Formats: sequence, structure tokens, C-alpha cells
Amino acid sequence: MPQKTHCLALFASAIALLAGLVLTESGCKTERPPDQLKEAVAIGERPVAMSGASDFFGGQMNVVVTISRGIGRGTDGGAGGSGGGRHKGGGKAEEPDYANLDNDQLMAYVQAKAAVGSPMPPVTMHLKVENKTKQTMSVDVLDFESDLGNFAVHPETLSMAPDQVAEPDPMISQLGVTSDEIPVKVILKSAGKSETQTILVKSLLGAQTPAAQSPATQSPAK
Repeated sequence: MPQKTHCLALFASAIALLAGLVLTESGCKTERPPDQLKEAVAIGERPVAMSGASDFFGGQMNVVVTISRGIGRGTDGGAGGSGGGRHKGGGKAEEPDYANLDNDQLMAYVQAKAAVGSPMPPVTMHLKVENKTKQTMSVDVLDFESDLGNFAVHPETLSMAPDQVAEPDPMISQLGVTSDEIPVKVILKSAGKSETQTILVKSLLGAQTPAAQSPATQSPAK
């Protein structure tokens, strides 16, 4: 019961903050550009568009960072990550259905809404840690920082059985992706040792294989 009360309190505070934002915006008659954050919630999280990986602690753990457009499970007729689904009303999304967002996604939405200002579509970042050993491992995520923001990872401590993958809550960025390669600094601590690495998260879209690239110009055979 206390957990349910806490969830209701979070929901109520989030709705109150959103209501305040609506009242603040209602006094302005200037036509505003489409709300990219609202659009992202309505669409839901799309398939992974960018990814990067690296081994930590001598290969004991593998860390994968991914970036996707959209937020949560979506409200336009499909679960997050699935394809299809256009907005009704000529592409303009309605206010998202908050029931489809968990507490962390709801609060992240409210915080990003309060700081809205970027015209770029919001994205969702995932951090996945795989235990590649044959024993249970625990790791603390001390830092997760990139051009998309410096995030406080929750939960900070991940526990993994052998060959298990653990993942903290998704992280939402309102700053938008402006490059096809984003360095992400990750600091982990396990068994009293910390390690810092910068993982290059690269676009998975439009990558060309050497065979698909244009051949170099050659001199005609004699």
C-alpha cells in the first residue's frame, strides 16, 4: 500500500506541474512549433538507431549503449519499438496518455517538458551491462555522460547472475541527436575497482559496406 500511495503522489505532482505549464503557455497567443516531446511520447520508442559497445574489467563485463527516437510505449496504436502508426489529425499528436508511462518515464517527461527548448526530436538512451563471468557480479554505474546530457542512472547498482544482462531505467534526452557518432563516457565500479571508458555510439542507419561503396576510378586496361 505505501508503494501505491507513493506512485499516486508522483503522478499527482507530475500532473500538477504539467497543468502549471499549460496555464503558463495559454497566455501566449504566438503560434509555437510542434511539441517534439509530446510527439515522441505519442509515437513511443522506435527501434535502435545508434549503438556502441565495449568490454570492462578485462572482459568480465560487456557494456552496450543504444539510442532510439521516441519515449515509452506510445499512445498511437503500437508498443514502443514497433513500426508503423501515424498520428491522427494530420500528424499532430494529442496530449500523451500518462497511464502508458511508468513513474520514471512520467517524471522524465515532466522534467524535459519543463526544460523544453530544443527543436530536435527527443531520444531514449539505454545502458545494458552483461556479466560474462561464471559468478554473480555487482557493478555501480558512477557516471553516464555525453552530449545528450549527464545522467543520474537509476538504479545505480546492478546485480547480475552469470551470463545475465542488467539494465537501469531508460534515460530520456531532450537535446536531440546532431551527429552520427556520439561519445558516451561511462564509469563503472566493481569489486572495489573503477574503470572509465568512452564508448563511441554510432548510427546504424545508412552504413555502407566496402562492396556497396563506389569503386575507385581505374585507368583503362591497355
